[in-house]
Amino acid sequence: MKKKYNTKLVSSGAEFLVLAKLLLARIETYLAYENQEGYDLISINAKKNLSAKIQVKSKNFKGDSSFYLNKDDKTKSDFYVFAQTNSMTRDYKIISDSESRPNLYVLDLKTVMKYRKIDKKGTPYLLLSSLPNREEYKENWNQIRKFLKVTWVIHATKPQL
Repeated sequence: MKKKYNTKLVSSGAEFLVLAKLLLARIETYLAYENQEGYDLISINAKKNLSAKIQVKSKNFKGDSSFYLNKDDKTKSDFYVFAQTNSMTRDYKIISDSESRPNLYVLDLKTVMKYRKIDKKGTPYLLLSSLPNREEYKENWNQIRKFLKVTWVIHATKPQL
């Protein structure tokens, strides 16, 4: 029997990577630490009392594009972020970031539901490789910003002499 590889650290790393990317995109976001079935992160617009639940799904093998989704009985997320960490080969050898960077794809629930498939056991999954225009979802944080009605303006200031 083949020993299952523990992916907990890499999965947690993917959640923190997405959290960091959202914060850098100036979208206020928090990690759901315990017992939040159906989502891992929550982004908010406190001024407008809006929130977006985000489920992060990660795959670790280089180029793997098949992601299992939450079952229909779980809380629905507003967004999924599919993280191809590209962190290891199929024989479990570690790949450095400099050799293969992670890819993050942001999809709203409606898009996920449109393109999801069901396996023989009745489990829903998404094949990123089957998405038309897949690159338009790559790190498209503006979808979440638009959902939350978050606007931000860069204020240019004159340098002090």
